[in-house]
Amino acid sequence: MQLKINRDQILNDLLAQQSTQGTRTITIDDTGNKQFTVFGENGESFEVKGTYYLANLLQEVWLGNGELDTEKVLMKPLERVDYLMKNHYWNVLSRRMNADNVLANLFDEKRSSEKSYLYVPAADVDGLAYYHRITAQYDNIEIIELPAPPYSADLLKEIDEKAGLLALKYDKETDQPLPYVVPGGRFNEMYGWDSYFIGLGLMAHDQYELARGMLENIAYQIKYYGKMLNANRSYYLTRSQPPFYTPYLAAFYRQYADRLPENWLAEHLAIAIQEYEQVWQNPNTHYFADIGLNHYFDEGVGRPKETEEGHFRVILQQFADKHGMNWQDFEREYDSGSLKEPELDRYFEHDRAMRESGHDTTTRLDDVCADTACVDLNAILYRVEADIAQLLLEYYPQGFEFAGQTYSYDRFFEYAEKRYLAMQQYLWNEADGTFYDYNHLTKKQNAFVSASNLFPLWAKACSPTQAKRAVASQLPQLLRVGGIASTAPISGSLNVERQWDYPYGWAPHQILIWEGLQHFGFADEMYQAAFAWVQTIVRATVEYNGLIPEKFNVEQSSHKTNVEYGNVGAVFDYVPAGGFGWTNASLILGIAKLTQAQKDELNTLADSTV
Repeated sequence: MQLKINRDQILNDLLAQQSTQGTRTITIDDTGNKQFTVFGENGESFEVKGTYYLANLLQEVWLGNGELDTEKVLMKPLERVDYLMKNHYWNVLSRRMNADNVLANLFDEKRSSEKSYLYVPAADVDGLAYYHRITAQYDNIEIIELPAPPYSADLLKEIDEKAGLLALKYDKETDQPLPYVVPGGRFNEMYGWDSYFIGLGLMAHDQYELARGMLENIAYQIKYYGKMLNANRSYYLTRSQPPFYTPYLAAFYRQYADRLPENWLAEHLAIAIQEYEQVWQNPNTHYFADIGLNHYFDEGVGRPKETEEGHFRVILQQFADKHGMNWQDFEREYDSGSLKEPELDRYFEHDRAMRESGHDTTTRLDDVCADTACVDLNAILYRVEADIAQLLLEYYPQGFEFAGQTYSYDRFFEYAEKRYLAMQQYLWNEADGTFYDYNHLTKKQNAFVSASNLFPLWAKACSPTQAKRAVASQLPQLLRVGGIASTAPISGSLNVERQWDYPYGWAPHQILIWEGLQHFGFADEMYQAAFAWVQTIVRATVEYNGLIPEKFNVEQSSHKTNVEYGNVGAVFDYVPAGGFGWTNASLILGIAKLTQAQKDELNTLADSTV
């Protein structure tokens, strides 16, 4: 039924009666009578009961323009979240750095200043001309031409003093920059490994232009900035993130090959090889050549400046005490270079590497990350090598010419085989039946139970026997009522809960582990793990006005956290502001993993709020 309504009046009445917490949302925490009658302007009426359906009503009235489709209010939860993502959330999270949006895109709450800086690669002549053109009307925007990498320490220092946004790909044919999707909440830029998981969600919804824009923008970063960036802000020029560009490329091309230009794959395959060789095979930064395995590393030095004020207070105070200073004065002197503390330099080397890992922060990588051959990174790189090998075999069986060399299936198959053997030698623990991180400095494994220990199943970097043993060894310690935790419970007293430690669960871990379980035939375990996570999200959407945040406490199956950085996406008015990118994707992909009986059970959650 379609109703013409007085939008403002209904919003006011609905909130006054049902949003008793004053949050401009309707949740199970509100104490209204949980029923409301909508009167149409032509005399019709529509009765709504229960928290979930009232929240749907609030959303539809807010999104509408004096029209109400009652069928959308009555949608069951799985249909509802899918509808909102396709028609609202992806749009809200999308960005395009054109004339209409450039100021909004430049905004950065982490490093605000009176003047906004936009960095554009000097080699991108067309992009440079475009960005000069669209910013000419703004006195408070300065465009800075960025030379090709590598960047000197002096240049990085200059850039740090003028923190700004890094331009992404401009398409001359359409005279528009390509679109991209941000994670959500305070994150107003495109992030590295987030983009792969977001891309999987976009492809599941056949959002071709957005999914392609994301991939093209990652390729642009590798081409002009030297790597897939942590995010396209100037203070991230020194580090990458888990290298999912090639898995993204392989998945995207297989789904959309018939819609792409003839030489598209060749262009992107060359960029994939460039990233592999220049970033991940670089022994000065990311590669332990003596053991044939990789580690995370950030080429910057000192305190990472994108963190919130006071984030390093505890560690800084320890060094400040030596100098009889408070931590703020010490921080200022240390950042300027007036005070030298090699031990603190080393601490930040590990901290920066941990941030490149995407797991910022976790006890697993404290003070060891730059020295550690991580299971997650090497599993991903095995998948990169295998994906490139397969693309070469399928599309360039006679060899692929790039930068004066010929690349073949055999070459990348050999790279993958060498890594497989190195992972067996250094990362596999026969006694415990699992993979563990390996410390290159101490020559020992770190026997730490982590979701990352199961990444080799997703990458197909283990034998069926090892997969069986790893699932038996790790999954029971990680799987909780709300999904897979980042780590097993950690003993000891911590000053602050780390967001990538137990009891918190994150979308990328769920997605990769589901795929690994499915590949090796662990169907029951996959159904159980996917249902636990999807149920947590669906319950949050049903009970909290459509809420989809960045992470969950999987021990309590709750979005409510007491952890560093809070929980992005948990606070909003009326309608979630796009949800959260990779959590959205995990919900779409997770629902596809469930049985029909599991889906039916999740839909009954709506009735529990009536």
